[in-house]
Amino acid sequence: MRLGKRLEIDAETASQTYYACLLFYVGCTANADIAAEIFGDHSALTTYGAPVRFGSRPEMVAGLMRAVAPPGNAPLVRARQLSCGLPRLAWVLKGQRAAVCEVAQMLTDRLGLPTAIGALFTHVDDRWDGKGEPGRAKREAIPLPVRIVQVARDAALQRMLGGSEYAASAIRERAGRAFDPVIARRLADEAAEILALDEQTSAWDETLACEPTPRLTLVGEANDRALAAMGDFADLASPYLVGHPGGVAELATKAARRCGSDPADLTRICRAALVHDVGRIASTSPRALARTGDEGSHPGGARRTTGRRCGHRGA
Repeated sequence: MRLGKRLEIDAETASQTYYACLLFYVGCTANADIAAEIFGDHSALTTYGAPVRFGSRPEMVAGLMRAVAPPGNAPLVRARQLSCGLPRLAWVLKGQRAAVCEVAQMLTDRLGLPTAIGALFTHVDDRWDGKGEPGRAKREAIPLPVRIVQVARDAALQRMLGGSEYAASAIRERAGRAFDPVIARRLADEAAEILALDEQTSAWDETLACEPTPRLTLVGEANDRALAAMGDFADLASPYLVGHPGGVAELATKAARRCGSDPADLTRICRAALVHDVGRIASTSPRALARTGDEGSHPGGARRTTGRRCGHRGA
């Protein structure tokens, strides 16, 4: 949002930029189980692929090869990983991009965001020079919020890797290639100020404070749909857990009703159950979840995505 202010974007663009930035990875669990089979370990893609996502084609290929066969492994192990992983990566890549876009659009809709936000995710892999994926858009045909988010996202990651000067250098190098040159150069020229972090200030509080007005507020059943979407986001990490949050919410609500809980508590219990596994995304490798066994061993396992309301009458 600091970058957006310097670019003097209008209120609608600012709103779309804000939510698109927060939800940049909202479709990432769509292919988590396949990624776990292809890449060397659960952090390899983040370590080697993410930093070169907007780099040159040779940089991207080299990064993906390192992600498939991490450099720390023995030569023979890496050779086997490359021979098995690269053909499958090439086969699934385009289909998985479509899946990621589909999941992103579905979840943003269920989170109660405007339709225009979900439509942005079809462009997250487009590039200014037209060499992105799917490559149907380039230059100004890529929505302005996406062009801003691409630069901001990459700059934040590069800053984590090497500091603000390192980030500025990487963004400047990609200006006119992956990135809108005006936006990229503006960030690179003012990287120290735009990327500055105040260690005394909560990043969460600052993020909430910079939400553009009018701020979106969920009321009533919209809260249930949004919480169910968050639960499904986590459980898409494994095909064995699809529908799991709805099953847990159903069982927990029935148990609470038998215990005599009042309607307000039933709603709270149902909502808590819907998001009880959200922390799984940060703490568990998809490889560990992709185990064999009875898909029905989890409440609601592999039956549906969650689409329930947590009102006490229908619980």
